[in-house]
Parts: sequence; structure tokens; C-alpha cells
Amino acid sequence: MTKTIENFLRYVKIDTQSSEESTTTPSTMKQHDLAGLLVSELEAMGATEITYDKEHCYVYATVPASAGYENAPVLGFIAHMDTAPDFCGEGVNPRIVSNYDGKDIQLNDQITLKVSDFPNMQRYVGQDLIVTDGNTLLGADDKAGIADILTMAETLLSHPEIKHGEIRIGFTPDEEIGRGADLFDVENFHADFAFTVDGGEMEAISDETFNAASAKITVQG
Repeated sequence: MTKTIENFLRYVKIDTQSSEESTTTPSTMKQHDLAGLLVSELEAMGATEITYDKEHCYVYATVPASAGYENAPVLGFIAHMDTAPDFCGEGVNPRIVSNYDGKDIQLNDQITLKVSDFPNMQRYVGQDLIVTDGNTLLGADDKAGIADILTMAETLLSHPEIKHGEIRIGFTPDEEIGRGADLFDVENFHADFAFTVDGGEMEAISDETFNAASAKITVQG
């Protein structure tokens, strides 16, 4: 099992659902449970400039540039800690489907992940898939992104022979309800270029995004 998968399986078991009904940032205090863990892991791997906004639940850190690469562009990598409020995120029980055969996947007695509903499943025949037991969401959006970023950071910090410029890391709350960027410290993040590591096709880069904010209008008459 790879380090990325080990990280991911730990993160998804932490309930971090955001709430559209809340007016605070973060919208749910349980998002701090993951934030605190990520801070500890960043400290253990030797990241620097670790900043934890304990009021608003933002985490920032730096992977210092290799010697001789201090003037290279600063790259930023961002992911969000919250999961969608639309389906249960408590008690996630992930399962690895090894060497996927391209058929429907039985999650439990009532729920089947059907190829007819999700034809893109056919693209992953022969690969290992991670699913839930059907009673909760998985939380790959965006704990897979967090796992990828931390694995990258740990790899670079433990392998100085891999040369790179400064890398900035940012983890945010409340992306699923459209408020994740509201209090993000752009100035102190000081990245020349930044990428959000979130859902999408393998090797794809999106240069625009939708806004998850919403409005409710009541018409009388």
C-alpha cells in the first residue's frame, strides 16, 4: 500500500462535513480535527513556516527551496478539508477493490455502484478502486488532494537530491459551501503560481472553475 493511500484512508475516517446553515468560519468545528492532524504531520516531516489559523481553520506550510533554487518561482498547492453536507460523512468505512474487473460493485445489500449509472468506471479496469460501504460519502473530494500534497511534501523533504523551488501548501475549510477562499491569506501565501488539487480526470488541468455559492429567493404573490 502506498503512502498516499495510507494517508487517504486515515483522513476519510475523520468527519469534516461543512454546513450551509452555519454563519461561522469554519462552518463546523469538527473540521479542526483534521486541521490539527495535518499540522502535526507537517511538523513531523520537517515542513517550515507552519501556520494554523485556529480561529478560522486554515493551515499553511512551506517546503523550502533546494540550495541554488531559491530564486525559482514559488509554487502553491491547495486542497480543502471539508466534505459535502449532502450525505453522511460520519463513520466512513473505506474498502479497496483490487484489480477492478469493470463490473458493478456491490457496496451493501441495498446499494450497488452500477456501471450503467457511472460509465466512466470502465476507464479504471485493472486498477484498484477505493469505495465506501454505501452508508456514507467517501470524502475523496478533497481528502485525496490532501493525501497527494502531503505525500509530495514528505517525499521532497526526505529526498534532498530532488531539486525544486519553494513550495507553499494551503488547506482550507468550507469549500463545499462556497466559502473556502473567503479568508484565505493570499498575500502571505506568496505563491507565484498555485494549483488546487481537487477532483478531475488524471493528468488534466482546469484553468477555470464554478462558484459553489448559492442564493435563496422567496417570491410572494
